[in-house]
Amino acid sequence: MEKYDVILYDMNSASEVKGTVYADEGDTSDDIILEITVGKNTITEKADSYLAAYQKLRDELLKIGFGLKCNGSLVNANQSGMMSYTSKIYLVELGKQALTKDIVNIWDHCDMTSFPDTKEQNNYIEKWFDSFKRI
Repeated sequence: MEKYDVILYDMNSASEVKGTVYADEGDTSDDIILEITVGKNTITEKADSYLAAYQKLRDELLKIGFGLKCNGSLVNANQSGMMSYTSKIYLVELGKQALTKDIVNIWDHCDMTSFPDTKEQNNYIEKWFDSFKRI
């Protein structure tokens, strides 16, 4: 079981709150299992890839008014199949191939002011893939 300290943005009070995500990264299951407690809410999500589990957790936090200030919350976060059981992701740019220099940790803090959900993230990644067709 891994533990990640994160910063949550409380959208109701426009303030930051510290939190801890507990991650079962394949120790007890084939799935990635993530859990966080915010106030009286404990959210547990799981999926067969790290980014998918993160997205589920992030979307549930958004529903209760909290944004995760982590690289995984950026609209341009993407994970290759070979990275799916790790906390590593790419931060991609339209028209540019993802390179080793674009790899970051999903949990690393980033300063952000808007918090996209999975649908917005997936739309961006589709645009990213489409951007290669124009080259």
